[in-house]
Amino acid sequence: MSTDGKKTGELIENKTVVMAGSACVTLNYLISDAGGQGDVYHATFRGHDYALKWYCKQKEDVIGGAQYGTITEIYGEEKKPSEKFIWPLMMLTGKNPSVPVEEKRFGYLMELLPDGYYEMEHFLRMDTDEKAVRFKSYNAMLVAGMNIAAAMQKLHLKGWSYKDLNPKNFAIHPENGDVLVVDNDNVSVDGALCSVRGTKGYMAPEIPKSGYKLNPNIRTDYYSLATILYRLFFVDHPMDGKLWEKFPICNDKAEDMMYAIKPVFHFDPNNDSNRPTEEYAPNALVRWRALPQEIRNLFIAAFTDGISDPWKRPPENVWITTIAKARDKLIRVNGGREQFVNFENPKSIPPRCLELKVSGSRIALYPQKAIYEISVDGNVHQYGNIVGGIVYDKKTDKLMIRNLTDQVWRCYAPDTKKLTSIEKGQEHPVYPGVMIEFQHGRPKIVGEIIITQS
Repeated sequence: MSTDGKKTGELIENKTVVMAGSACVTLNYLISDAGGQGDVYHATFRGHDYALKWYCKQKEDVIGGAQYGTITEIYGEEKKPSEKFIWPLMMLTGKNPSVPVEEKRFGYLMELLPDGYYEMEHFLRMDTDEKAVRFKSYNAMLVAGMNIAAAMQKLHLKGWSYKDLNPKNFAIHPENGDVLVVDNDNVSVDGALCSVRGTKGYMAPEIPKSGYKLNPNIRTDYYSLATILYRLFFVDHPMDGKLWEKFPICNDKAEDMMYAIKPVFHFDPNNDSNRPTEEYAPNALVRWRALPQEIRNLFIAAFTDGISDPWKRPPENVWITTIAKARDKLIRVNGGREQFVNFENPKSIPPRCLELKVSGSRIALYPQKAIYEISVDGNVHQYGNIVGGIVYDKKTDKLMIRNLTDQVWRCYAPDTKKLTSIEKGQEHPVYPGVMIEFQHGRPKIVGEIIITQS
């Protein structure tokens, strides 16, 4: 089965592949032949359009081979970790009378990628690249990070590991940060034998150090996840820096040294030998200062102690919680410009901005600011659920908090000494000393408004 020289997007005439039961899948056109394992086609089956990945580049990728066995174990809608995975849905086998049965090729059907999504690799391109994609907002970028971590959490909770996390595995919507996980055909039971070890620059250092004998697992996924998130936020690779000056040629030996044998995080507080430079990590130089300290601290932990100790790598729930805390400090000022509030630096705090302290969260209160469930009750699975919002009342010249839940909140005003019930859609003024009871039951959740300016 080949395209006979057809180019990407060009129609293919009279091409079919036969699956079990002799039902035919019609190939329409080639989507991509850039993958290392196979080609991807636009296909039609029983009146529905799909993407079809066909294995045709590795001699060992035949029916009965390791890759075939891996996909056979996971395919099917019922095994999909969540709706965010573009999952192998149906196995296909090719019909070619001239090829022995034991060497027949195979592939699988999956849903097509919806419009508006771009591979993460496009977000890592230079600004001058016409294919470069950028997030609409910091908020969308942070949401994308939480979505990536949450998807991996769903996968790991099933007892599976991804094995080969890299930017090609994620399709991201630049306006809202929604994420779809693609290319899931290497997923298998955690710790099980597999035919892949990962992608250089993203695989955990212990895999190359073992001579590639160590099987990828959830802990190696954690390292790959940290690298993915770092590039999502800072674009550059965390191990790129001035140490690359020792390797004028980027080859396998140089990559092995920089990424596996002696990796040095370019913001390691105890080792400045690989600091980012304008040549090797220009984006990190600028972005590192822009994002809140809690995110920076977590990356420092992941790429210092976490390099050599798999058990010190942050798991997904820690990433989600930490990114959510950074989002709590993100506000829109001056017609929509975003900025992070640093509660320790009064210069970063605009007029009227207040702080809500609740359940360990520090939330900057400013007009149009959303308050999320994870920030109120710590529910890591509800990081996208908005429970309240902040509006500005021109008549009273005060900020107001609006209840967007079905629960009744109670607000205590320090000047009137009154406790007022706030039902869904209702508002209450917020100013220093106001207490908000978000949850009356067990546990009781109460937040306090404080002034942020010194």
